[in-house]
Amino acid sequence: MKTLQLTASDRMTFLGSRFFARLPRSTVEAILEGARLSTYEEHDVLFHQGDSIEDVFFVLSGLVRLYRIGKDGREADVAVFPKGEMFAENAMFLGRATASAEAAEASIIARLQSAKLRHLAAQDPDVAQAFIEHLCHRGKMTEDLLAQDRLLTAPQRVASYILSHCPNGSTSFSFRLPFQKSVLAGKLGLAPEALSRAFSALRQSGVRVKGRMIEIHDRHALERF
Repeated sequence: MKTLQLTASDRMTFLGSRFFARLPRSTVEAILEGARLSTYEEHDVLFHQGDSIEDVFFVLSGLVRLYRIGKDGREADVAVFPKGEMFAENAMFLGRATASAEAAEASIIARLQSAKLRHLAAQDPDVAQAFIEHLCHRGKMTEDLLAQDRLLTAPQRVASYILSHCPNGSTSFSFRLPFQKSVLAGKLGLAPEALSRAFSALRQSGVRVKGRMIEIHDRHALERF
């Protein structure tokens, strides 16, 4: 792990993110003062479930997965955070991490001081409002995942993910997964073998998978799956 300095490009990433975009530039700079940047290699653990953490984390590049571990040692992904996402903010108020975090690929992560953020949220209505909106968004993500788990089969979850990448008006298209298939499996709440079976089931709807490339030959057939 290597410590880095915040660059102008990093500041633009903060300013373009959901939480920081609604804040005045002076407030953003106050939050970023003292921020610490570190590099992580794939599979490096940032923190474990139950750890006492005193920072909020922000993805400047790469990908981070949050997961929980069951009594039998199995892992269940809670979320996958790409560039521009902030996470572990709930530990600011709960005191401990509610899940473990791991770099899903080489990443640069900024750590922001929780104590400073709590103080600003108590003093500045803009920061408090930004937190409310951010936590509401996280709540919706959780509801969406729960509904997906209850309402959709594994092939339907994969089909829905693929269709979300379909350009408007296109019948056939292709795209490259932005991460490894194992990360996609966790993102969709599937075991890797369940993801493989889902891709096999979708072949009848014209889906072809070659490495991380996904080709769709009939969007309408996929929509009917």
